Amino acid sequence: MDIIVTGRHFDVGEALKDHATAKIEAAISEYRKITSARVVLDQQGSRAKAEVIVHGKNINYEAESETFDMYKSIDEAIAKIDKQLVKHFEKVQEHHKKGPKAAQTEPEE
Repeated sequence: MDIIVTGRHFDVGEALKDHATAKIEAAISEYRKITSARVVLDQQGSRAKAEVIVHGKNINYEAESETFDMYKSIDEAIAKIDKQLVKHFEKVQEHHKKGPKAAQTEPEE
């Protein structure tokens, strides 16, 4: 799985990159269908914005958060992505019925 951390309008330090990578790995490690994740950090004045984009097989989700603290923005955006992924994978389920076919058919007269 590819995890890319980039910055707009500033250089991302190792501490921010490590924090974002660790958080996103923890959030999406249980989902096998995810192939890549991108974290885009943006600093404009005192506002810090984090965007998280997740791609996979039939999965394309993105979330963003804007606060005054970059670490808090990263945590909130990843929490939003995690919530979206949980909802997605709860909807995806196996639709094949298990059990005897006699219970599914009506009795003959």
